[in-house]
Order: sequence, then structure tokens, then C-alpha cells
Amino acid sequence: MSDSINGIDTFKELYTDYFQAVWGFCNTYLKDREQAMDATQETFFKLYERLDDSYTKRNAVAFIYITAKNICMDILRRNKFKTEDAEQLKDELPSEDSFLEEIATQEMIRCVHSAINQLSGRSLEIATLALEGKSNPEIADVLGISLNSVKSLKKEMYTKLRKIIGHEYIILFFAKHLLHVDK
Repeated sequence: MSDSINGIDTFKELYTDYFQAVWGFCNTYLKDREQAMDATQETFFKLYERLDDSYTKRNAVAFIYITAKNICMDILRRNKFKTEDAEQLKDELPSEDSFLEEIATQEMIRCVHSAINQLSGRSLEIATLALEGKSNPEIADVLGISLNSVKSLKKEMYTKLRKIIGHEYIILFFAKHLLHVDK
């Protein structure tokens, strides 16, 4: 995508690339899958309404996360008014730092998923099963291969992912949080 934004194709690309990450971001704070989906859809609707030639991709992504954050804050406020005293709301809403940390986490996850989608064969199968939470023995069972083969194929997969992503910290995050290397 070029740096300048225009047209429905660009909106579709942003929607495809960022929808899951924004949903994860919203779900972290709302802790309600349906509300998170509503917030994510509202975020992209607002982007669609405002997207024009003056936006760069960077501006659009910033707009997406700022809008999602504001929508989540509004929903949390409405929920709080329904259930408890509004004065307590200020102390219980997520901080700006926690929002920024969650954006970074969702962006890392988005980058890893994008890299995984570039894999093929056994590497893609193993990554997909690991992301489903399957342990190495479970992966071996599903694929009908030995445990040592799974471990060996995972090492190859990490090598491929490093080449695709190029940022070792993302691979470390991926390995620690998503692929259960020790199992």
C-alpha cells in the first residue's frame, strides 16, 4: 500500500489487516465479546466515514486505535453508570499506559499472524495448531508424526518466521505466549 490513502480498496485493506487486532484490543478492556465486536465495527464505520486523501496509512492506523479506545471508554462509562457509583469510575478505567501497552501487544500479534499466513505446508499446520493451544504431543498426534519431528519442524518454522518478520522480539513474544515451546 502506498503511504497516501484513498478509495474503498484501501479501506478494505485496513479492515482486513487490523480488524482482528482492534477486536482483541477492545475485548481486552470490555471483557465482552459482543461489545468488543460492536466497538470494533463502530471504529471501522467511523474510519470509513472520515477516510480521504489527506490520510496516510500511519494516520489511519492511529485513528483506528484512538477511536477504538474512545469507544471502549464510552462503553465502560455507560456500563459503570448502570452498575455502580460514577465516582468510582475514574479509578477503575484503564490508564493511558495500559492502552498503549495493549496496542503494542495487539500489533505484535497482528504481525505474527501476518507472518504465519505466509508459511506453507507443515510449518503452517504446526503454527495453526499451536495457536489453537495444542501442545507438542497433541500436535504430533493430530499430524501423525513423532514428537521429535514436531520439535524439529517448530525450529524450522521459527527460522522462517525470523526471516519474514525480522524482529527477534516478536518471535520471542510469539514463542513465549503463543506456541508453548516447553510442552
